[in-house]
Amino acid sequence: LLFDVCCGTGTIGLTCLKEGAVGKVVGIDISEPAIKDAIVNAEKNGYSGTEGRTKFVASRAEKAMNNEIKSAGHGKSMVAVVDPSREGLHQDVCKALRNEKSINRI
Repeated sequence: LLFDVCCGTGTIGLTCLKEGAVGKVVGIDISEPAIKDAIVNAEKNGYSGTEGRTKFVASRAEKAMNNEIKSAGHGKSMVAVVDPSREGLHQDVCKALRNEKSINRI
């Protein structure tokens, strides 16, 4: 499971999924228009939300991460990739990622 934090239009997560590096992607971004585009990109690449392989959430990452990790279930291999915008990554996101024991790599 890959958490694509600050995913924008989902390019990194969808590429990892397409290349077989991960089996599922959860993309999180604060921008609703970007999340809408990520959903369209997933569908154009053959991944619809109904398959359960992609999920995109419009929210602040530090608020969405806990819920998404709980939804994924404990014991699963989890990795997070972070590609923030020019403003950078908020320290609350860094803390949330570091404190989550289920995430194996950032």
